[in-house]
Amino acid sequence: MAATRARPQTREIFTTMEYGPVPESHACALAWLDTQDRHLGHYINGKWLKPEHRSSVPWQDPITGESLASCLQAQAEDVAVAVEAAKVAFENWSSLTGALRAQHLTRLAKMIQKHQRLLWTLESLATGRAVREIRDREVPLAQQLLQYHAGQAHTQEKALAGWEPVGVVGLILPATFSFLEMMWRICPALAMGCTVVALVPPASPTPLLLAQLAGELGSFPGILNVLSGPVSLGPVLASQPGVQKVAFCGAVETLAGGGAELALALGSESLLLLTDTADVDSAVEGIVDAAWSDRSLGGLRLLVQESVWDKTMRRLQARMRQLRAGRGLDGAVDMGARGAAAHDLAQCYVHEAQSQGAQVFQAGDVPTKNPFFPPTLISNLPPAAPCAQAEVPWPLVVASPFRTAKEALAMANGTPRGGSASVWSERLGQALELGYRLQVGTVWINAHGLSDPAVPTGGCKESGSSWHGGPDGFYEYLRPSTTPAQLPYLSESLNYDTFGLAMPSTLPAGPETGPRPLPPYGLFVGGRFQAPGARSSRPIWDSYGSIHGYMAEGGAKDIRGAVEAAHQVAPGWVGQSPAARAALLWALAAALERRESTLAARLERQGVELKTAKVEVELSVGRLRAWGALQAQGHTLQAAGLQGPVLRLREPLGVLAIVCPDEWPLLAFVSLLAAALAYGNTLVMVPSGACPLPALEVCQDMATLFPAGLVNVVTGDRDHLTRCLVLHQDIQALWYFGSAQGSQFVEWASAGNLKSVWVNGGCRRAWDQEAEGAGPEFRLRAARTKALWLPMGD
Repeated sequence: MAATRARPQTREIFTTMEYGPVPESHACALAWLDTQDRHLGHYINGKWLKPEHRSSVPWQDPITGESLASCLQAQAEDVAVAVEAAKVAFENWSSLTGALRAQHLTRLAKMIQKHQRLLWTLESLATGRAVREIRDREVPLAQQLLQYHAGQAHTQEKALAGWEPVGVVGLILPATFSFLEMMWRICPALAMGCTVVALVPPASPTPLLLAQLAGELGSFPGILNVLSGPVSLGPVLASQPGVQKVAFCGAVETLAGGGAELALALGSESLLLLTDTADVDSAVEGIVDAAWSDRSLGGLRLLVQESVWDKTMRRLQARMRQLRAGRGLDGAVDMGARGAAAHDLAQCYVHEAQSQGAQVFQAGDVPTKNPFFPPTLISNLPPAAPCAQAEVPWPLVVASPFRTAKEALAMANGTPRGGSASVWSERLGQALELGYRLQVGTVWINAHGLSDPAVPTGGCKESGSSWHGGPDGFYEYLRPSTTPAQLPYLSESLNYDTFGLAMPSTLPAGPETGPRPLPPYGLFVGGRFQAPGARSSRPIWDSYGSIHGYMAEGGAKDIRGAVEAAHQVAPGWVGQSPAARAALLWALAAALERRESTLAARLERQGVELKTAKVEVELSVGRLRAWGALQAQGHTLQAAGLQGPVLRLREPLGVLAIVCPDEWPLLAFVSLLAAALAYGNTLVMVPSGACPLPALEVCQDMATLFPAGLVNVVTGDRDHLTRCLVLHQDIQALWYFGSAQGSQFVEWASAGNLKSVWVNGGCRRAWDQEAEGAGPEFRLRAARTKALWLPMGD
């Protein structure tokens, strides 16, 4: 009798069982490409545009290299056509009621639902990312974004009264963008009444499909226009007449100074901080979701407390061995591939880290051929190594140990990026304190990567200053109705290298005439008046042509001293309660009221009528009291479904530099000062160049009322001081109210250190009007938002 083969045991089955492929058919994507004859153009004004005599690039499968289609490369003429279509569409789209725009966005959400299989298949085929992530998370969230913003558009007239759409918005996306990143930006823009021109990298079919779906709705074909072209067309789009705002990810210097307002969203690295009280198994799954689930576009920086370092590394490495990578259209893989460029970037970082002394661990079921890159864990990287400060690319995790919470904060806040972070701890008080002190835009507690259309998402420092989601996302595409739209102020003749370098002569021409001039004022730095570093002064002329007095001639050395003084006082001032800050503003208002006659006389001698001068002093007193009564805080708590509540914090910008206008010299100075101080900023201010004496009079009261260094006032040549301020690496934000050329220079120069700027483009403000001198725009500009996700459930 033949021997019978023993049946395998259950343990053996589960030990040797391998994953089988779960391929997602891409026939629908190929069929859509066939409708375009495998030749994709641009989608402008509701129709396909395929101009002749344009170069094209092949779109290849990032895994197999198979040629799928060819894509036209846009030129400057195509950009102009798209912007013109958006401008024409804006006239009709912005004049609609919010309810009608809401209906249109709801119809677009249904179109996406109808064609969702085509969307997720095309996106995975084009990017190489895992279809599971796109299908289960991104496409449903895109529908939620449209539905949420449709609801907000419905109530726009009441909830956002006094605001209007900025106009045509340019959207520039990098090669590593995802379909969802585009949706986060176009949804609020369209909901608020703007129209969009998107410049996407070559071989990016998903945005073109989205524009086609929007165009097929028929009613408003030009509200979303998509061009495929190189990033070198970014400055062309930004400088087009009629483009009021540009939202982008990429090289800032190529766009800054072009006249359009910029919304920066840079960097995709995130942070995960794991304490010794954390549930390590849950935290390991959080690391996998953050770094290797194809959810994140960048790498992860991991900080682990020393007492649980060995345990965490063992479990993380064991979990890495279970990860699977493969073709993105395979529903059973955890990771896809991002193409040869992403592979080479990750490989270069790994080689650099190894050369700097780091240890590298790689694991997982990953094909060995390019462009697949295995999940990688880098550890023992010296803190002083260049890679410790460089941005971590996908799919790498750079892990470092820490001893105390103070050391963890120093390491986390010591990098130039501030995008998102998560804190893992079973002690809620500890987690909240760490989350509050992290200098990032979004913090999750015991979770990572949660998102909700109603919750703002953004960053700070080199991660950019734009926001999407929630009310912050709306204001990115709105401007106060009382503020006229800025006219293009781009000057081709402006020399960035020499702007503000040469200071005019400070010596008076001819003998002094008229009344005896006032004794010279010094610079107000560190709570006292002091002589400038150059030991020079410049005359102040009155309306009769006589010398009224002298002001100190500040320079780069004085700016450095003022910034240092502001940083020294910042921790104590930020820790003050809103009520304590309000009390100081009220005290300064009372001091100005006592000086009313002196201040009015100073203004009168500068050519202001006595009656108008008294009104300016009264308005200045009123502004201080109004901001004090506000007790600016702005913290709100909102629900985010089953994911738990979210605390929306309004945090100070840090050291804020303000260049004041010449008009309304006292009122403008006080209005800007009060708004900034109310939100906890420390200041370096340049008063009116033509009439600085009222501001210097106010400094005498601030010397006795305010902490030393809270407000520092530096006088001198405006262009020279502006150059010193904008190039200073330790100033977090700058407000500039001066010339058009100065505004252009500030926007261009700030791109190098990514400080947040607010410029007037050379336009004058009616500072005596409440809407323009103390309106809601000041509250938006004086603080930044942080979203702190709170845990709920087990």
